[in-house]
Amino acid sequence: MCGRIAQSDPSRYAQRLAALADVGPDWAPSWNIGPTATVLGVRERRDPAGEVARTLTEFSWGLLPGWCDDPSQAVRSFNARAESVATKPMFRSAFRSRRLLVPVDGFYEWAAVPGRARKQPYFFRRADGDPVVLAGLWEYWKRGEDWRRSATVITSAAGPDMPVHDRQPVVLEPDVWDRWLDPDLDDVTALRALLVPRDGVLVHHPVSMAVGSVRNDGPTLVGEVPAAG
Repeated sequence: MCGRIAQSDPSRYAQRLAALADVGPDWAPSWNIGPTATVLGVRERRDPAGEVARTLTEFSWGLLPGWCDDPSQAVRSFNARAESVATKPMFRSAFRSRRLLVPVDGFYEWAAVPGRARKQPYFFRRADGDPVVLAGLWEYWKRGEDWRRSATVITSAAGPDMPVHDRQPVVLEPDVWDRWLDPDLDDVTALRALLVPRDGVLVHHPVSMAVGSVRNDGPTLVGEVPAAG
């Protein structure tokens, strides 16, 4: 799964992904973003003239399709499994036409520690220092005056870079960004082929137990600490 991320610099993400930044004045960096909070993502859409525009903007983390009458469903849809994303009603429409890149400084995962009740959190980031770009989907929902742009992060079975959990967010490399965002690409087989873990992309280190509460925030949360043992 992927339920906690860090995002800090929209201009850096926009530049790396060749996108126009469209981020509201209330958005603030956070090193402990959890489901239902606001995340940044890059989407690609065609304007009325047929030109493709790539924009970095804000989304509520937890996908909410337009047909859904219960907005509380978004609490359970912050992740979509790669194995079923093309067929599950909650995600299949967005998978075909509303795909998203979610750039992050990194993400957290927890590992069980023998003899201890609390799990040890780890922070995962790219070995080369670039933003980690996660595969996501987005939707638009509106009821009366209530509206939201929402997003989910796709997960797959863990690869070699994820030794502490059996699943991980799908990390997309630059060579597939254009295909993933392409609004004209709706070949499900070709899209699913992109949702595989790579090897040698991520590194990780143990971080403070404080990250377990979203009330705690700040760049010190991603700092390395001795692992519990």
